[in-house]
Amino acid sequence: MDLLGQNIAVLDTPQLLLDLDIIDANLDRLLAACRERGVDLRVHFKSLKCGGLAQYLKGRGAPRFLCAKLNEAEVLAEAGIDDILIANQVVGPVKIQRLAALARRVPLRVCVDDADNVAQLSRAMQEAKTTLGVLVEVDIGMARCGVLPGQPALDLARVIARSPGLRFDGLQGYDGHLQLLPDPVEKKAKALEGLEQLVGTRRLIERSGLSVGVVTGAGTGTWEFAAGYPGVTEIQPGSFILMDCAYHEVRPEFGCALTILATVLSRRDRWYVLDAGSKAISKDFGTPVVKDHPGEKALRLSEEHTKVEADTASIKVGDRREVIPAHCCATMNLHRACLGVRKGKVAAVWPIEASGRYW
Repeated sequence: MDLLGQNIAVLDTPQLLLDLDIIDANLDRLLAACRERGVDLRVHFKSLKCGGLAQYLKGRGAPRFLCAKLNEAEVLAEAGIDDILIANQVVGPVKIQRLAALARRVPLRVCVDDADNVAQLSRAMQEAKTTLGVLVEVDIGMARCGVLPGQPALDLARVIARSPGLRFDGLQGYDGHLQLLPDPVEKKAKALEGLEQLVGTRRLIERSGLSVGVVTGAGTGTWEFAAGYPGVTEIQPGSFILMDCAYHEVRPEFGCALTILATVLSRRDRWYVLDAGSKAISKDFGTPVVKDHPGEKALRLSEEHTKVEADTASIKVGDRREVIPAHCCATMNLHRACLGVRKGKVAAVWPIEASGRYW
């Protein structure tokens, strides 16, 4: 059946839906804020994983993307995106050869935090006769990847700058540990502390004579602190496009565009069961929320079922519900296709090319 133009009431379930009107509003809101504050918006593709959606966002004024994995960068390139940052380290001979091949096709940047990795990248780019943009990842408090702010970042920047085939472009500092922090006062104080470490590192590198063209960071939970902070050139949120019920608690200004359409397949006096479980709805960060039914509470997800507490007097087997997951990124990774909808009708059918891939 051709799904375009179909009412969602006739769709089989479970089905991943993206409300395009909500996506438009979320994007427009942040683009306007970025223009006002003088920073670029770079949308994180790890939340989306869908080339068609990336093309759609580019058409609406968001042409810059970053991603977490090499395979996501390859999907972006296939979708016609030509401003890509892999906000992660690319390590190992197989991946580095793929990276070099991709760098010959599209303008590309990658993050590093290790001098040996820089040497490996340099050799591969020289062999491929191409140039790769490189950012030093700076650990501003997340304690995951990255070098420490200040002199360690400067030392690595100097290694990049003298490595053939590489171009030192700037710095990345991501405060992922703050994204879902519920206390806004604590979040702001810690975010500003990290931003000063990042921008202070920029100033140190520039005093050494190296140019720092890009300083990028923040996410959906901290974008407003980085946007407009002197010395930051771009922000890199992703979840704001789709949102989920966990993020919505701390970022209510963005609407929840992603839902899973499901069908009631069993009911009792005090609960019903949907035909979508943990294979369709990520359990990261908690249980989902039943959209537009505040009196109904998701209790538990098993592989193919979600049990929902409710007054079921008016609920019948075969009824439909849309549920909002607690983690949009991981939910997109569970599906192979999504439907863009407007006013309850299918407006787009897109494969999710980067879902289920770990390389």
